Amino acid sequence: MKKTFLTTGLLILSIVSFAQDADNDEYELKSNEKQGYIITKDDQKIEGIVKLYGKASNPWVNQKKVKFIAKESIDPEKKRQKFKVLDVDDMKEYVAIEDNAERHFRLIKFTNKREGLTSGGGLGAQIKTIKNLASTTHMAEVIVDGPITMYRLYGYPAPVAVGNSDIAEMEAAEQNLRDNPDILFQKGSDKPKELAASDIKKLVSDCQTVADKLAAGGYSTYDPAKEEKKKSAMGKLIKGELDRGGSKLLDMGVQIFSDYNSTCK
Repeated sequence: MKKTFLTTGLLILSIVSFAQDADNDEYELKSNEKQGYIITKDDQKIEGIVKLYGKASNPWVNQKKVKFIAKESIDPEKKRQKFKVLDVDDMKEYVAIEDNAERHFRLIKFTNKREGLTSGGGLGAQIKTIKNLASTTHMAEVIVDGPITMYRLYGYPAPVAVGNSDIAEMEAAEQNLRDNPDILFQKGSDKPKELAASDIKKLVSDCQTVADKLAAGGYSTYDPAKEEKKKSAMGKLIKGELDRGGSKLLDMGVQIFSDYNSTCK
């Protein structure tokens, strides 16, 4: 019976993956179409129509591939244009236009150990562990860009589940991935790392104006009395997990790092 479930699950996975790759491969041009760009592995910037491959239900897909039509490939005589799908091996960066807003993604190297080591039990969870630990290159979304860059990065879900309990666990885990992406920072040429509220004071310490403002409670997202209070190792761990929920770290980074980047270039 287990073998039947596994075979069926893998078959469904293959069908879904094929359908997703085949879906939306054509695009109808709009009047006053706004164009984005990609930057290839050899640093060539190519403008064109860039559209996200993933949706709100699977935002991690945008970290692996994107739909693209180069500007010179657009045929104005044709109502519908054919997309080309580019993946993480084809580019260093891309900017897509979605609902008149720019979405900026950049290639980074990062191993998501958190998702890889907290995957639960079952076959799906085991595959999720392997998937997150093995996947080290991503097109992470750039939220703040500059001397301190902040990224949003989603973990990758289990691609298959076997049995009702496995399915329920997978669905809950996927929802958690959607709701709680990792917030990463990168200062200069350093490697991207997970952001914790306790990192912020040190990160801005070389910019006196911002450091003084932070210490004086000048940022609405950061309370020095709470964020710099000494805690035990367990207390730090608990606070770190609580901070990951919701938009706290994202809000802090947008406000403080944006000010840092504009003040101390």
